[in-house]
Amino acid sequence: MKNLKNLFIFFFMFLLVSCSSTSYIKAKSPTGEGYYDFTLQQDMYEISFNGNSNTSQIMAQDFALLRAAETCLENGYKTFDLVTTKDNTKTEMDSYTNYYGRYYSSTQIVSTTYPKIVLIIKCSKENNLTFIAEEIKTNLRKKYNLEN
Repeated sequence: MKNLKNLFIFFFMFLLVSCSSTSYIKAKSPTGEGYYDFTLQQDMYEISFNGNSNTSQIMAQDFALLRAAETCLENGYKTFDLVTTKDNTKTEMDSYTNYYGRYYSSTQIVSTTYPKIVLIIKCSKENNLTFIAEEIKTNLRKKYNLEN
């Protein structure tokens, strides 16, 4: 009975870890989970956010926008505009067949979505562009309960 209890606890912990959405973390590469930024020229940056199968499309968009705001602030800018936005979300389809005895089976098709948002932004040291970086940062960090 004790082994069954330990097995249940292990299974529950595995589910908790495997079902979590992507954290707001720096990706190790442009294709890794999390945010990634790249300087295109002095005031222009490419920002991407790659989510996992438990990350909503809205969260991926918000995290890309949050990283855009933080990138501007880290480089001495106050405001930014979106030059280009791309949704490179990938959906994979899998099918599973369950066999129930000799004459009956059921096939299920399951889709898994991995959101990926790519932004190209132009930053300014003046308050003359659309997005105010400090406000975007504050509001999105508050929305997702992220530490400052």
